[in-house]
Amino acid sequence: MSQEDEEFEVGNAGASQTEKTDTSRLKVGSLVMIKGNPCKVTDVSTAKPGKHGSAKVILKGRDILSAKTHECTYHAGDMVDAPIVTRTEYTLLNIDDGALELLMPSGDVKNDVNLPEAEHLKDVSTKIEEIFNEGKKECLVTVISTLGVEQVIECREGQDV
Repeated sequence: MSQEDEEFEVGNAGASQTEKTDTSRLKVGSLVMIKGNPCKVTDVSTAKPGKHGSAKVILKGRDILSAKTHECTYHAGDMVDAPIVTRTEYTLLNIDDGALELLMPSGDVKNDVNLPEAEHLKDVSTKIEEIFNEGKKECLVTVISTLGVEQVIECREGQDV
């Protein structure tokens, strides 16, 4: 069997969507998984070591996808999961029944992202429609991608059309 005839199947265990981080290195603004949700840390406090063990790190975080607040306590020095998040800015080409047609930096068209429907992103959705319908400037939308989910989180005006 030659090398060209070999076929390999690729599996995805989901492990590549997070990385490990040390709880004692977390600070406000860090990304961490709290109760299975990708969160941005909003508050960090530390409790001194007591007679029953090591110091504790108390985290409060805001879910980056749903804006819900979560709280969790870890031992100082524990290794916890942190979501891998990518931010990409695209140029909006068209809005088709709630689906966005976006121009990728490579020149291809991406059409698998929808207008944000979450309550905390209603103003972003409204602003996208305003800029697009006005038609004077290009509409640049920022999409975050984490844990297999893509979501529009902000938009801004670009150059004149």
